[in-house]
Formats: sequence, C-alpha cells, structure tokens
Amino acid sequence: MTTIYLAALAFGLTLLVASIVMGGKDTDHGGGADTDVDLFWAPVASLRFWVFLLAFGGGAGVALEKLGSGTLVSALGALGVGWAAGAIAVKVVSTLGKHSVSSGVGAADLVGATGTLMLPAGPHKPGKVRLDVKGRAEDFVATVVDDVGVLATGTAVLVVAEGERGTLLVTKAEM
Repeated sequence: MTTIYLAALAFGLTLLVASIVMGGKDTDHGGGADTDVDLFWAPVASLRFWVFLLAFGGGAGVALEKLGSGTLVSALGALGVGWAAGAIAVKVVSTLGKHSVSSGVGAADLVGATGTLMLPAGPHKPGKVRLDVKGRAEDFVATVVDDVGVLATGTAVLVVAEGERGTLLVTKAEM
C-alpha cells in the first residue's frame, strides 16, 4: 500500500505545484461561486478536490504506515484526511470567490457615468470617451444617441447604455 500512497502523494503534489505555478481555473462542480458547497458530495466534480485528496491523502497514508498503523487504519485515515482536505479547499475557494472584490468594469459601472470625449463622436460616427471608473481613467468607443450632430473633442457626455460589441451610447451631459 505504501507504493499507492507514494504515487498518490507524488501525483497530487505535482498537480498542486503546477496549479500554483501556472495558475488557472478549477473545473468546478458546475454551481459556480454563487452556490454553497455540500462538503460531502459536491466536491467530487472539482479538480481541486481531487488534487488535495491525492496530495494530502497520500501523505497521510505514508505517514500512518510509517507509524506502524494497520492497513485498514492507514487506508481509512488517508481517505478521511484526503477527503477533508479536498472538501475544505473547495469550500474555501468557493467562499473567497463569493466575497472577492473585482476591479473589472461592467456595464452597470458605466451607465450613468459622465466622461469627456477624447475623439469627436456622432450618431453614426464612433468616437472615444474617457471615463473615471473605479479610480482609474478608461477609454471606450462611444456613439452619440441623440440627433444633435457630431460632438467635439472635450465635450462632457453622459453614458446612457451599452451598445453593440462593448461600445457605449452617450448623450451630451447637461451641466
């Protein structure tokens, strides 16, 4: 059994180190970060669960065998430690995913914001608008929704909606 535990430990540690070094996403149980994870059944569909089960279960199996535990005790101990480590890892990452702060900018952050045209824009002539979003200046392609003609560079505009392919629909801001 020691060979099985050592193989599980080596494979699990290899995957764990690779995921730390290369980063990447877990192919999780399909519920995403918005669902609570059932610590008994749900984690089995998560790659992260299996990595931790193999690494920590293999390590526990080797340790229990070296301490002179019987085959059954070593196997159950390895399975219990591995399962707990995997389930806890999935739960921790799921919880962190729910409560993490994102610096990503979405349409909800942009609609209602005011900015300045950096390039002239008109109803059928896309331009560029600079907005201050989440503490940083971002430039977006903008199209004017009103039939007021072309708005000049430097004009203050209000974002009214998100357009096609990530463009912003803007109108002249009333000061």
